[in-house]
Amino acid sequence: MIFNILLALALQPPAAVDVPVMIVNVPRLIAESMAGKTATARLQAFQIEKQKVLTDKQVEVQRLAATKVAVAQFEKAKLELERMTQDVQAEVTDLDRTLNDEFARRLRPIVAEIAEHDHVGVVLEYPQQMIFWVSPSVDITSKVIERLDAAANEKK
Repeated sequence: MIFNILLALALQPPAAVDVPVMIVNVPRLIAESMAGKTATARLQAFQIEKQKVLTDKQVEVQRLAATKVAVAQFEKAKLELERMTQDVQAEVTDLDRTLNDEFARRLRPIVAEIAEHDHVGVVLEYPQQMIFWVSPSVDITSKVIERLDAAANEKK
């Protein structure tokens, strides 16, 4: 998608393209910033904690298998392990999403401030190939709506 946008910008006459574009490398921000390192450490600690719980349950299931308990008891423990595994995966995914959302909420105003200060029209997220921030001055949506509505009224 970003390549289509860049291609469209490249095909415009030089006078029409006067919108400075910059990128922000989000994986690098996460890896190198204090906020990113803190969030990563928090997620890793949570994963380690949950993995310990799963390992303990796996040991219990293996112990039950080795002691040849009733099949129903073994199957129940195995089912509990499967459910715990799914729950842990969901919890890790939720925490990861929450941490990413918190990071993005902190990041967006900073990117906007830098972009406005440096007179940047569009900031692209790298390597996601998404638009991260757009200056309101380059948003032509209102003009498009006006012309679209005007064209619709002319046809009536």
